[in-house]
Amino acid sequence: MGISYNKIILVGRLTRDPETKFISSGTQVSNFNLAVDRDYPKNSNEADFIRIVTFGKTAEFVAQYMTKGRLVLVEGSLRINKWEKDGEKRSIAEVVASHIKFMETKAQTNGLSVSHNEQQNDDIAFFGSDDATESDEIPF
Repeated sequence: MGISYNKIILVGRLTRDPETKFISSGTQVSNFNLAVDRDYPKNSNEADFIRIVTFGKTAEFVAQYMTKGRLVLVEGSLRINKWEKDGEKRSIAEVVASHIKFMETKAQTNGLSVSHNEQQNDDIAFFGSDDATESDEIPF
């Protein structure tokens, strides 16, 4: 097979609390859906709902800390699962996450305001914060 590359980076909010289970090997698996706003057309109120799957330590992190409404960055790869049910072929696209990061503090999630000094001390990137300016120019 030739050269290929499969990497996806998404920023969105969890639509519900993650579901967790253990497969026969004992590996923990956590699933959740991510609502990702569409950027086209501009000012669109539409979103895509993308299934995210995590395994092992990442699944443990998701099960322990992720909740409905949290804004997160997910990095992973696209996988198309195919199966047959009642003679009908089915498939679903999902992202297998390799890294997940919070994109806001817990205080921001709860609707509380956080001072600028507190934001600088947090090890969190603040996409979409009030301090950000919108521009069509590349920021470098």
